[in-house]
Formats: sequence, C-alpha cells, structure tokens
Amino acid sequence: MRWGLVATAFLSVTIQTSPTSGPAPLRVTFHADGATAAHWDFGDGTAADGVAVEHTYAAGRWNAAVTSQAADGSSSTQTVPITAYGLTLRGPTLARYGKRSVFRGAVVPAEAGRRVTLKGPRGGNVASALTNTAGAYAIRAHIRVPGRYTATSSSGASSAIAVRVSLPRLTLGARAPLVAQLGDRLRRLRYAAPYGASFDGRMLDAVYAFQKVQGLPRTGVVDARLWRALGSARTPVPRYTRPATHLEVNKGRQVLYVVRGSRVALVVPVSTAGLPGKFTPVGRFAIYRKVVGFDPSPLGTLYDPMYFTGGYAIHGNPSVPPFPASHGCVRVPMWVAPHLYETNPYGETVYVY
Repeated sequence: MRWGLVATAFLSVTIQTSPTSGPAPLRVTFHADGATAAHWDFGDGTAADGVAVEHTYAAGRWNAAVTSQAADGSSSTQTVPITAYGLTLRGPTLARYGKRSVFRGAVVPAEAGRRVTLKGPRGGNVASALTNTAGAYAIRAHIRVPGRYTATSSSGASSAIAVRVSLPRLTLGARAPLVAQLGDRLRRLRYAAPYGASFDGRMLDAVYAFQKVQGLPRTGVVDARLWRALGSARTPVPRYTRPATHLEVNKGRQVLYVVRGSRVALVVPVSTAGLPGKFTPVGRFAIYRKVVGFDPSPLGTLYDPMYFTGGYAIHGNPSVPPFPASHGCVRVPMWVAPHLYETNPYGETVYVY
C-alpha cells in the first residue's frame, strides 16, 4: 500500500520515497532518479548502497539521508522524514468476569490526545482512553467474554492479547447478565433453555440436560468444570437417522432428542421409570394418541401426553429430577411439554433405548 510519495531535487538527482508514513513495520522504497550511485543512511543505524533500495522501519520518527552522485560527477546529500506508527498493548491474560481490568500501552511516536480503543473478540468496541504527553494510555474495561483483545487508533492496531475469563459459579435463583449468556450458549447447542438473566427452574432443566449429555455430575450448578465443558461442547448426535424426523429417548442419559433432518434440533431432560418394579419399554414406537391438557391415567395425571405404546406416554410433569423417578412414562418439564405436543403429530416415530 502506498501511503505517500516524496520527491526532492538537487542538481540533476531527484529522490523519490514511498510511502513516507504508515503503520509499523513500514516498508519504504527509495529511488534516486538521475543518480549513478547512492548511499543511503536510513537513520535507524542501518545503511545501504544503490540507486533503488528498500528498507523496513520499526515504529518511530526517522530521517533518511542519501548521498548521491549525478552523471556529471556532482554529489549531493538530501534527507527525507519517515514516520512509522506503532501501538503497544499489555494487559491481563486472566480476567475475572465483569470485574475491571486495566490494559496499558503507548503510541509510537509519542503523541498526546490520541484516542486508543480496545476491541473485543467479536470486533466491537469495549472501552477507550486518550494518550498522555508521553504517548501512554490506560484503558479500564469490564471483561465478560474470553478471546483476543486488540488496541486500535487512527494510525494502526496493536498485536492481540489472548484473555481468559474466570467465570463465577451460578446456582438456582441467581440473576446476572451471565445467566443470559449461559442460556444463549445452551440454545446454540440445541438445548431447551429460556431467555433472560434469571436462573430459574427452566434454566435448571437446561443445565441438567447439558450435564447429562456431557457426563458431568448432575448437580444443577454451573461451576468451573461446566464452563470449560460448555466452551468445547458440540450438539449431540442422534443414534438414528431414519426417519429424518423422529424422537429419541435416551434412558442412559435421561434426555429426549427431537430429531429433524436427521440432526438433533432440541435436547430436553427427562425422567423415565425409577420406582421399584416399574420400567419404561424400549424399542421403536409411534405416537398413537394425544390429549391436550391434563389426562388422568393409571400412571397418574399426565399433562399434554403423547402416548407411544400401551399406556406409556411422553408428558409434562412438575417434577423432572436428574434421575429416573417415574412410574414408567417419560416425564418432560411442564414448560416444554406444550411445544413437544404441538410439533409432533400422530404417527411420529419414537425410539426408546
């Protein structure tokens, strides 16, 4: 990229320099038109000979000097100012979620009043500050997202710093913006999770489902181990791909997969048979009866049941613990049951394994 062109003439020699300013490292091309020989002192302790040369500058202000010889034997010395802009950044590699962290650095050459902006992993502006007379700045920011942070100014950008974020422990009843981020991450992984910043019973259901699928202790607590798992987790894969649209009840993990297009579209926690002498049948079945609302049955009063064999149904229940506890049916949370009822028609395939 050409940032500028400077041409200076002395006798019959013209000096061309491009660019004369820009972000460091700045690669500059020098040319002495009309000269038969030239010696270049780049001003940073290095030199070169030749009519046309290139040099890369570190951040700073420099004066390049050339002593050239023309065809008529005359010689001249000329200077050209070069400015290579730099921006440094240093800061914490581990930040506490939502707590203030300080990022420091400087612009080179030093310049007072230049605005420096800290940009986050997604490219958004986090916070900014002005440089002092020494060109230094200090940006104070509340860090909530791990990733690479960069300082930028009108003259360039710094190298990035990788920042890890120490996330707090979340439990039922917590209210914080981080709860909304938790829900967003779970939904992207296809778990049924609510919106909002409140860790309510619905969020607890989503956390249980994630812990079940990931093989984590079913505590319902979002701790450091869960945060780490959440950062590397992927949407689970169904056991069956045909038919492309179906339901799967995984008794081992105590979850239900809503499969669409042969992929898991929704993960719901369930509780299957857990009482002595009770069982949940396994095999391939189909929804043959549906009852909207509450339906009394030999296995208790069921909410929005979808019967798939005998008197066994997938249905809503106020109690869906993270372990088998039903009489034999497949319990799902009350707040998810209407969605399952509305989106799974008669004849829908149900696998239980």
